[in-house]
Amino acid sequence: MPDTLEGFEIVKREQPIEKQTDRLAIESMIFIMTSFDSGMHIVPPIPVQYSRSNDTTKYFVQTSPILIMVGGIAVDTTKDIKDIKPPLSVPITLADILPYIISIVGIGGIIWLVRYIIRKRKRGEPLIPEEPPRPANEVALEALRALESEKLWQRGKVKDYHSQITDIIRIYIERKYNISAMESTSDEILQSFTDVVIEEEAKDYLREILYRADLVKFAKFLPSAEENERSITLAFKFVEMTWKEQEQKTDAQLQEVKS
Repeated sequence: MPDTLEGFEIVKREQPIEKQTDRLAIESMIFIMTSFDSGMHIVPPIPVQYSRSNDTTKYFVQTSPILIMVGGIAVDTTKDIKDIKPPLSVPITLADILPYIISIVGIGGIIWLVRYIIRKRKRGEPLIPEEPPRPANEVALEALRALESEKLWQRGKVKDYHSQITDIIRIYIERKYNISAMESTSDEILQSFTDVVIEEEAKDYLREILYRADLVKFAKFLPSAEENERSITLAFKFVEMTWKEQEQKTDAQLQEVKS
């Protein structure tokens, strides 16, 4: 069957229905058709092909034409013409407004980001906040442990060993006391502690570390194993003693504020 007949369009085709009798196999099918033109329409004859049992010959037969009268909708002309009904209002769902919400949030985020970047640049601040620096004592103690594990003086690198000890201590002093220790001589560093109050024992530790390293670097002094071990031991003690002294001062200041 074609999709259109004369004046009709086929809207739906239902599944064929088969019936078997003693002599015949009957197959039927229902078609739903529509037409938009009023008047008399004719469904033309439809050819049907069939065959007989044990016979290869193809036979054809046609259905009879069908007359169908299509009528229009009855209209009462005595009444006034009315406007077309307005479209039905459909309730708004979350799926309808979700794209607008996402757009508003996205635009708001872009505006906030632009203002954040402009504000940071005006202040000369980095866009991404930097992590707070680690305490000077933690950095120094970690570096001393790493140096101790390298066993430099045991491998004959005595000069490198003492140079690294003094570099670690100098960096610690710069960060803790704001003294330019990396660019100062040993005597200048010790002189700087005239205005900085630390325990005399800690100052003695620092003096011994610096002077022994100067002898190794400039006088080609070869320390004993005990002296090599003592330098790094005193370095540990100097960092721990001076940092503990600062913590005690901070606790005392807090107690004064509370009282």
